[in-house]
Amino acid sequence: MRATGGIVFPYTPSIQVTYAAHYDPTELTHSNYKIFQYKSSSVDTINITCDFTAQDTYEANYLLAVIHFLRSVTKMFYGQDKLPKSGTPPPLCYLTGMGEYQFNNHPLVVSTFTMNLPNEVDYIRATPNPSSPPGVNQSAANNKNNDIDPAADRKFGSCVPEGGEKPPTKFTSNNKGGTVEPTYVPTKMQIQINAYPIVTRNDISNKFSLRDYATGALINRKSGGGMW
Repeated sequence: MRATGGIVFPYTPSIQVTYAAHYDPTELTHSNYKIFQYKSSSVDTINITCDFTAQDTYEANYLLAVIHFLRSVTKMFYGQDKLPKSGTPPPLCYLTGMGEYQFNNHPLVVSTFTMNLPNEVDYIRATPNPSSPPGVNQSAANNKNNDIDPAADRKFGSCVPEGGEKPPTKFTSNNKGGTVEPTYVPTKMQIQINAYPIVTRNDISNKFSLRDYATGALINRKSGGGMW
């Protein structure tokens, strides 16, 4: 993810943003209508839904990194953290896409992250050290750092030596010489992200103007990200 500068959605995601103006109703006696008085405006939860696929080891590594990143940004710094210090809230994220007048580095925080691990698709192995180029399926057999021979391991299960071979050594998951236990991701899965829009008090008080917002100046501004 460092190479892509964050999460890059492989397919166009479904993004739902709700802008609301809130009005308090006043019920008048002997009247056919209510009187609505303006109270406030808000930008509600942002919902992002996107499909991810993994057709080779490179894509599997990237999908695994996306999952782990979203797990991490829903947690605060705590316990043994020193910098940032313990108690610091989860990090701020930015949404960019579809041009500068849509999402232009709009700040947000991830509130919920939901992943669906289906049972009707195949699963592909991700490597513990993501160095495989695109288009490569790296299994235990062709991983140069792995000293486990799958064919020998299968023969060892039968306890019958073949062609004068001695029974291969039985490896366990605690073996230091081979790779770690493999991690698998589905070849197709869906990820759902719910986020809250973030607007600072300084932006609200000192930089917001409905006239500037209506012209788009506050959406495509160069510093601080677009204003929701």
